[in-house]
Amino acid sequence: MTSPLRLKKALRLFRTGLLCAFLALSCAADSDYPENFILFIGDGMGVAHISAAKIARGNIHLERFSVSGLITTHSASQLVTESAAAATALATGYKTNNRAVSVSAENSPLKTLFEYAKAQGKSVGVVVTSSVTNATPAAFMAHADDRRRQADIAEQIANSDIDVLIGGGWAYFVPDANEGSKRSDHKNLLAALETRMPVILTDDQLPAQTDSQKLAALLAPEGLPKAADRDYSLARLSQIAIEILSKNRRGFVLMVEGSQIDWAAHDHDQQYLISELIDFDEAVGGGLDFAQKDGRTLIVVTADHETGGLALLEGSNKNRQVTSTAFTTTGHTAAMVPLFAYGPGGTRFSGIQDNARIGQTLIELLLKRPLKN
Repeated sequence: MTSPLRLKKALRLFRTGLLCAFLALSCAADSDYPENFILFIGDGMGVAHISAAKIARGNIHLERFSVSGLITTHSASQLVTESAAAATALATGYKTNNRAVSVSAENSPLKTLFEYAKAQGKSVGVVVTSSVTNATPAAFMAHADDRRRQADIAEQIANSDIDVLIGGGWAYFVPDANEGSKRSDHKNLLAALETRMPVILTDDQLPAQTDSQKLAALLAPEGLPKAADRDYSLARLSQIAIEILSKNRRGFVLMVEGSQIDWAAHDHDQQYLISELIDFDEAVGGGLDFAQKDGRTLIVVTADHETGGLALLEGSNKNRQVTSTAFTTTGHTAAMVPLFAYGPGGTRFSGIQDNARIGQTLIELLLKRPLKN
């Protein structure tokens, strides 16, 4: 017969065991949710585009991902999407019409990944090689019925809670009296930005070390120079953003876009395309290095759509050359685009999914609960 003392001891051990098991399960569950999110978007990047970069480079950082898939990209209004509608799906988890920027098909504002992140005390940032007012970055920072309203988008950005803003586009932030301005009013949005963060307008002012917790670097009137013509890489710009944003103990969300992959494909310019892909891939590599050391960061790499209908016809792996390509269009196509993921929650991005589902999953991982419809 078991004594009362032994029974009490057994019960204490049982309760302790249950508590340890509960804590272990809780820790395991928490490890499935990232604290930091880095979303890399190769604008216009299809499978053939990546293939061209791999032939030219030999090994690329995209090969370091063990989780991969494909996504469908159609918008609410058309089979062939464009950047604003596609970026809206990634930023909000909802489809919208072509040219719409984070508003629904009925023109109601849609809450973005950045807005969810700020509500949780996280820092947010964008790094792009286009103007920061262009369609893809705009979808994360603004709401508009038409992506062409870049002056209005700039005003929304200047008045937002953005922590890091790196790219081109200062022409949309300076008054119409300034040479090169793209505004039709006297508003000085750079002054508004300067009340909240350091603002730099030339690449020689890029910081070697980042002491500030915020930064706006608008390095060109509109888009940045081509990768081949820049003294600085997208990887360097991304690293500056990561260094600043990672100072927030509550975490961060960063969107990095290789914007000019799309421009090169529109132009059917093979060398320009490969150069931009390599520049983008190096930025992805830097993000992966950070995530592997950090252990709390989810990396997702995808595209908004495919541009050009690219086919690779001739070349040499041995010589690392693509000697002949063909494009079927100067516009976009409805082809699925690649998807890669690494880090906590990364396995949820495998297989074939829709771009809106990718946006929903990002938000669900941030909220640690399903997104309500």
